[in-house]
Parts: sequence; C-alpha cells; structure tokens
Amino acid sequence: MANATVSMSEELYQLLETLEKPEVRHSLQRLLEKLPNVEQTIDSAENVVDFGKVVLTDEKTLNRYEQFVSTYNVGSETITAIVQLMEKLPKLVQIIHQLENIVDFVTAVLQDKQTTDYTMNNLKSYADPYVEKGKTGLDFLKMVQQRAEEKPQHINVFSIVKWMKDPSVQKSLNYVQSALDILKEKN
Repeated sequence: MANATVSMSEELYQLLETLEKPEVRHSLQRLLEKLPNVEQTIDSAENVVDFGKVVLTDEKTLNRYEQFVSTYNVGSETITAIVQLMEKLPKLVQIIHQLENIVDFVTAVLQDKQTTDYTMNNLKSYADPYVEKGKTGLDFLKMVQQRAEEKPQHINVFSIVKWMKDPSVQKSLNYVQSALDILKEKN
C-alpha cells in the first residue's frame, strides 16, 4: 500500500509539472474558452441523430423514399456506370477545355476580317485552276451538244472504221482497254 501511495504522489507531481508549462496552460485556457461552442456542436449532432432516428422510424417517409427509389432504374449496372463516368470526368473536362479553345480560336479567326480575306484568297488561288478546267470542260460539252443537235449525221460502219484511224480515238480506246484490263486483274 505504501508503494501505491508513492506511485500516486509521483503521478500527481508529474501532472502538476505538466500543468505549470506555459503552452499547456495556454492550450487549457483556449479549450475552456471553446467549451460552449463544443457543447453547442454536440447538441446539434444529437439533434441530427434524433431527427435521423425519427425519419427512419416514420413509415410514411420510408414509403415515399422507397417509392422514389423504385421509380428509377438504379441497379448495380447504373451505379457502376456512374462510378466509371465519375472516373472519366477529369479527362472529359480536359477535352471540353480543348474544344472550348478550338471554338474560341475559330470564332476569333472568323471574326477577323483580315484573316478571313487572306484565307479566302489562298483558297481561291488553289481552286481557280480547277474551276477553270471545269468551265472549259462544260464549254466543250456544250459545243459538242450544240453541234450534234445542229448537224445530225448518219453514222455507219465505215464512219466508225474511219474514226478508228484518228490518233485521239486510238488514245481514248487505249485508255478504255487499260481500264478494262485492270478491272479484270482485280476481279
């Protein structure tokens, strides 16, 4: 019993030494000042727990919640899909930011008259030769159509044989024969 008394005195002495430290006194003082707030927080937590208990025991509320949940197809597949979607959100956000930057750039370019004029002039310089070739081809077809309608000719075997000697017809027939040979090889 004497050892227990000595041990208790040592513990009391150590406790007093700890309480004499300025940082411990300061901490204890702050804790005592905050006790009303701590008590208020505990009361609020108790109120929330009490509210939760009442809600969980209220059959009407539980039926409404069950009805609400049952109207949606919320199964394990849906929850898995939601989790996967949430995992991909950072990447989707990056893609959306990139798309926004692209849209902003295109909008700025389209609103800049000097840039659009420059782009249109460059496109026109590339397209003009093809447009001219197309016009030339259309003019040629119109001339052929006009001549065929103005001077209908009687065509016979001798006319075709005569055409066969023409170098331009020979060249065209050579292209046709080459195309037929290539098609035959592919099949």
